[in-house]
Amino acid sequence: MKAGVIPVGRLSARQVRSVLLAATTPPPLHDTRPWRFLCTPASIELYAGPAAGGRRGQLLDCGAALMNLRLAVKAQGCHPDVRLLPAATRPDLLAVVRPRGLEPVTPVDRSLVKAIRLRRGNCSPFSAALVPPVVQRELRKAAELERAWLATIGDAQLPRLCEIMFPDSTDGTDGTDFAAAPGRLLVAVGSLHDTPLAQLQAGQAVQRVLLTAAATGLSAAHWSDTLTPARRRDLRRLLGGGMWPQALLRLGHGAPVPLRPHTDLDAVVASDERPFSRGWP
Repeated sequence: MKAGVIPVGRLSARQVRSVLLAATTPPPLHDTRPWRFLCTPASIELYAGPAAGGRRGQLLDCGAALMNLRLAVKAQGCHPDVRLLPAATRPDLLAVVRPRGLEPVTPVDRSLVKAIRLRRGNCSPFSAALVPPVVQRELRKAAELERAWLATIGDAQLPRLCEIMFPDSTDGTDGTDFAAAPGRLLVAVGSLHDTPLAQLQAGQAVQRVLLTAAATGLSAAHWSDTLTPARRRDLRRLLGGGMWPQALLRLGHGAPVPLRPHTDLDAVVASDERPFSRGWP
C-alpha cells in the first residue's frame, strides 16, 4: 500500500488507492502532473501542483482529475461531498472531497467509471461514421450537469474557425485536422464566466463529456492548450458571445489508442503520516 494512502471517511485505504488511481488517470493537457492530493482521516484534498501551461490549463486538468475522483468515490457506494476553492487564503487548495454517507451506484456512473481507463487522446484520422443525434444530446447534457455548455461548430463556421486556430496558414492545409473526416463532430465546451471557479468547473465538464463520449465508443482529440487568450476571444465571438470557450474537441470514430500507464501515486499523494518534502502543501 502506498505510504501516503490512508483510510478516508467511509473508504478503506485500499478503496482510497483505487479512487486516487482513477483521479490521476486523465492525461493532462501538458506533459506534467499538475495536481497534488492530501489524504486526511475525513477528506481527500486536491491541490494545484507544478504546471507548464498556465493557470487556466492547470485548472482544466485538475477539474478533470476531480471529475474522475468524484465518480470513483460514487463507485464505492459513497457520496462525494465536494467543496470547490474552499479557502480564499489558499488559492492552491482547489477542492475538498469528503466521502460521506451511502449513495447507490447508477448504471450511468458505472459506465463513466469504466470509461476512465478507456478515455485517452486520439489524434489519428477519424472515419466517416456520423455521431448519432442521441449521442450528441448526451454529450450536451453531460456538460450541463457540470454547469457548463457544449456548442456544436457547424460546417458554415469551419472556415472562420481555421482562420482563428491557424492564422498563419496560407493554403488552409493546417486546418485539415478539423475537417479530416465528414463524420467528425467539432464542439466547444465553455462557461458563462471566466473565473478560476468557472474554469475548475469547466474542467469537470470537459472530462464528463469525454467520458460520455468514450462510453459510447467515440474517440476524442482536443486543442485546449492552444486556445490562447486572443483565440478564445475570437472563438467566443464565433459562438455568439454567450460563453467563454474552455476546450475545443473533435469527436468521432477513430482507431484504438494504447492505454497510458498509471501515475505513480508516491509522486502526487501525501498524508499526515507521509507529508510531502520541501514543505508542501
